[in-house]
Amino acid sequence: MHELDTETLPELVKPQEHRRRRRSRSTPLRKLRRRIRRINFRMLLVVLVSVLAVVIMGSLVLVFNARSQVTDAWNGLSRVIASINRTPGTELTLADFERLQASVNELDQRLRSADRQTSFLRPVAFASADVETSLVALDAARELTRAAREMLNGLSPTLFFLTEGEKGETVNPQFSSGERVVELLQLGRGQFLSADAHLRRAETTIAGLRLEDVSPSLLVTVDGLARYHAQVREINDLLLDAPALLTVALGLDDEQSYLVLSANSDELRPSGGYISTYGWMTVRKGRIADFNYSATTATSPNPPPAEMASEIQIPPWWIQYAQPIYAAWDSSWHADFPSTAAMAAWYYDNGGNPASPVDGVIGIDLVGFEYILQGLGSVTIAEYGERITPENFREAVYTIRAEGSDDEHKQFVAALYRQILTDWQQVDPERNADLRRAVLQALREKHIMIYFVDAQLNDAIDALGWSGKQEPGVDRDYLLVADANLGSKSSRSVLRQTTYDVEILPDGTLESTAAVSYDFPARVAELDPAVHPAHYNDINYHTILQVFAPAASMLIGFDNLPFEPTTANTAEHTLFVSNLQVDYNASLRVRYVYRTPQLVESIGTYRRYRLLIQKQPGTLAEQVDVQLRLPPGAQAVHIAPEPTNSYTLDQPILEFRFSLTADQTIDVIFTR
Repeated sequence: MHELDTETLPELVKPQEHRRRRRSRSTPLRKLRRRIRRINFRMLLVVLVSVLAVVIMGSLVLVFNARSQVTDAWNGLSRVIASINRTPGTELTLADFERLQASVNELDQRLRSADRQTSFLRPVAFASADVETSLVALDAARELTRAAREMLNGLSPTLFFLTEGEKGETVNPQFSSGERVVELLQLGRGQFLSADAHLRRAETTIAGLRLEDVSPSLLVTVDGLARYHAQVREINDLLLDAPALLTVALGLDDEQSYLVLSANSDELRPSGGYISTYGWMTVRKGRIADFNYSATTATSPNPPPAEMASEIQIPPWWIQYAQPIYAAWDSSWHADFPSTAAMAAWYYDNGGNPASPVDGVIGIDLVGFEYILQGLGSVTIAEYGERITPENFREAVYTIRAEGSDDEHKQFVAALYRQILTDWQQVDPERNADLRRAVLQALREKHIMIYFVDAQLNDAIDALGWSGKQEPGVDRDYLLVADANLGSKSSRSVLRQTTYDVEILPDGTLESTAAVSYDFPARVAELDPAVHPAHYNDINYHTILQVFAPAASMLIGFDNLPFEPTTANTAEHTLFVSNLQVDYNASLRVRYVYRTPQLVESIGTYRRYRLLIQKQPGTLAEQVDVQLRLPPGAQAVHIAPEPTNSYTLDQPILEFRFSLTADQTIDVIFTR
């Protein structure tokens, strides 16, 4: 058969065949089109959005659940730390240590769990500032927690030795306890180095966090993370250096000598009190090898040559001595104890006194000695036939002063302090824990302070909070009120209270009012053995008051002062100085109004206000009230500590009230 030649077919036939073939080919397409037309695109969109919402909500539930678990664990750890910090006069017990370890371990577990739950979000975390920041903060928190865990593991042998008592000495009886502590800290050094590596990684991660668009709660979390990092870093650095530092401080290799300044805080001075007696001691192998105590006189300790007085620069508003060399010893104007101690060491060393040149200075006031007596129970001064207890300590001191000469009183105090040092070295093991608690309380409250000539040792003591250092008033708000009692012993009977009102202005500067109230009630003074006609020429209270404000502050007003205050500027503070008189059985309230430079910090879209109030060394608990006024329309997202009261008038107002036994900080983050 021949093939069909379609070219020869009639024209009528060809189109029909073409149409038939086209219809046959297009039928499936038409079916698909018909099906597509039947689809409800709105419904499809709803379904897709619903599925996406389920995925997103499921992811967010995981994120929020993870964050909630971590927050719970974090809050638990914070409660443990706060509980330890606010327990007055106690040291870290084994139970405290175990609670701390358990809290850190729980936080570590929660962080690992949160990391697993949210790992699938990391590829798309960039889509949400909160999610992205949360995941990066999670990485930093894991590093920080690992560091804390390693640090506690390394510290465990030392803390066990210290909290379980000296029974551990039987392991190696030829070593003193100081040497044993050094050995145990060296044993934990590998853990401290591992913690250091984790801390460095955490620091790098925290520094890379972007906080511009995060939520308030996340901002507070990250801020807390940064603060905890700084604290753990400081402690770990101290632990790394501790063996070498303790070896020097305890004289484990070479004998060390120390000057002891005994301040009479009843005659208050800016850094503690008038130096009525002093001592020296040498330390070898962690024990006091030799010591002595003496009364302060014009020739005791032996002063430096008079021509060296030019090296002492006395401020024009301070006491101007006829012989300026003595200002370096018993008349320090510094509220910073290291500055006072350095001047006293200069005076002592250049006078060629016993055990000079000294390696450090220990300051202790009357309250510090009372605390030590509480730890010892009592001491007996054989040459005076006196048994001294915490209850009769001041009575005995001032009775001898009233009945004899000033020199006899100082000789008695010197003999008492010699006996305290003697008994301290021979304390009954059963009282050892009580004595340690008493000393730690005195250190915490600035009734005992320590200064070293060696700068690295000073940094370590400062990290422990035992240096009495005055912190700079730069890049944050700052307040310290310091009195210098001139001519009487009545400081304990003069009740002082500070009220601080501060308004945050729109440009980040502050308008501040510091009010200092004095009350010298007869009902209190009559029971005070220090307020006795033998101890003063004028019963009224005379003081040089220094109010320390942030550097570059400007005084714009004052009330109830006899003269305009002297303003003195340093690189770290501005101070307002006034000479005041508080009459017996009367009150006085003075006010200073000043403007500070810009001190409010910007954190992304938020702002942060920080205030440090420092306690004057030598003072007892003092009532402090703070009122903080935020800008109109601002809203606080983080406040630490919790305010006593808060309300809104024309602007939000926060009020704080506390008894100042140690330095106090206030930290507020708020919206612009």
